[in-house]
Amino acid sequence: MNPALRRTGIIALVLLAALIVQSTWVSFFHHDDYDLIADSRTLIAEYSVPRGDILAGDTVIATSVETDGDFYVYERQYPEGDAFGNITGFKSFNYGSSGLEEAENSILNGSSSLLAFDDFWATVKKDQKPGGNVITTIDPALQQAAYDALADSGVKGGAVVIDPTTGQILAQASYPGWNPTDVSSNDGDTATEAWAAINDDEDNPALDRTRSEWYPPGSTFKTIVAAALIEDMGADADTMVPAGNEYTAPNTDHTITNSSDQCPNQEYTLAEAFAKSCNTTFARLCVEELSVDQITEMAENFGFGEAFETPLTSLASQTGDLSEDAFRAQACIGQQDVRETVLQNAIIAGTIANGGERMEPQIIAALTDSKGETVQNGPEDSAGRAIDGDTAEELQKIMEGVVDNGTGSSAAIDGYTVGGKTGTAEQSASSENTLPDHGWFHGWAMDKDGEPAVAVCVFLDSYGSGASAKAAEISGNLMEQVLEGNGE
Repeated sequence: MNPALRRTGIIALVLLAALIVQSTWVSFFHHDDYDLIADSRTLIAEYSVPRGDILAGDTVIATSVETDGDFYVYERQYPEGDAFGNITGFKSFNYGSSGLEEAENSILNGSSSLLAFDDFWATVKKDQKPGGNVITTIDPALQQAAYDALADSGVKGGAVVIDPTTGQILAQASYPGWNPTDVSSNDGDTATEAWAAINDDEDNPALDRTRSEWYPPGSTFKTIVAAALIEDMGADADTMVPAGNEYTAPNTDHTITNSSDQCPNQEYTLAEAFAKSCNTTFARLCVEELSVDQITEMAENFGFGEAFETPLTSLASQTGDLSEDAFRAQACIGQQDVRETVLQNAIIAGTIANGGERMEPQIIAALTDSKGETVQNGPEDSAGRAIDGDTAEELQKIMEGVVDNGTGSSAAIDGYTVGGKTGTAEQSASSENTLPDHGWFHGWAMDKDGEPAVAVCVFLDSYGSGASAKAAEISGNLMEQVLEGNGE
């Protein structure tokens, strides 16, 4: 072989070996450094153009504003404040994202395939594009009204208002709330201070109490028990059911009573027992008439066990252990291990108003490109029939009785048919330390033509005496706002 050619080959082999060694060294020992550089470049590119807006109707609830930063040109702000923070979530290059900022990130940052023809040449060149917009189903005036009502109650809580026929969420308020602007700041000191403050706050204002926490539902769970009795046992509003002011389940010495000895008769119609909220009736029915499967299957028909995606994810409500008579007796008055989200309880009311068809809850009205042109409408999907139409009709009758003649009278709206169920849930830190009762109301209202118009659930955490009446009052006010068109 020619000596010069041999030397050239040796040099080439040495260089190739050096390249392999360098590549291996980088891959195994310095890949994190290079990933960090790549991530930083991606982040800088993302913050070089405006992220899309999140809107409630025409009201902007999350937007990007230009700064004087050298690298991060835009930052997120949330102009409508505390009442909408549980919906928008935050977007921070320090702490990531949450809420719709996270769930709809690909639309908001412009990377979604739905936006392929928005700024076509940017797509071809793979440049960073302005983001698209997310339009929610939230009525901004109704959301603010719900938040203010919770705040005025003086306790933590949540409220959900939905359209029973579409599943669209019109309001989803959690109190206390928070404004994510400072956490989303490009200024490191501002973001760090805000992050520490929100995490150190004992009231946990960043927690969405409508979907990310669950509670014992109290007597609102009687709606599910009544549904099972009607659907599976052939009962109706006029069926006679056992009552009395005391009931002790088998194999226990715990006596179940009524809140104010309001059910002294040994029997009432189902409608009367429901309106009076007789604990003894529903505890006894679940021990002596209904099976475990009938109770759990009815709860599942209404959505128990499902983590709803609106696209905001909710906890899955649960019935807990119903294997023992004593457990079922307590569970069927909404105690024991039954846990339910505010969203779930609103869905139950909406399903009954909608004739038994359960609609999937949804908070997205439309997704648009950066110019505001719709690229996808929000879904209006049915989850199927939870109960048949005749069962829904009987449930509507007994729920109307609660508002007309029972414990939910403060939810009444002049000129409209309203139905619902109150709930008072006991809680205790220990057997010797009881805490103030939770208050619930879930219900619905028909429009002037008798068609389902709105459903609601309001929860008041540790309100104490009068909790369910206050929840019913707030519910009635919110439903009236929808019925009278005083929202957006």
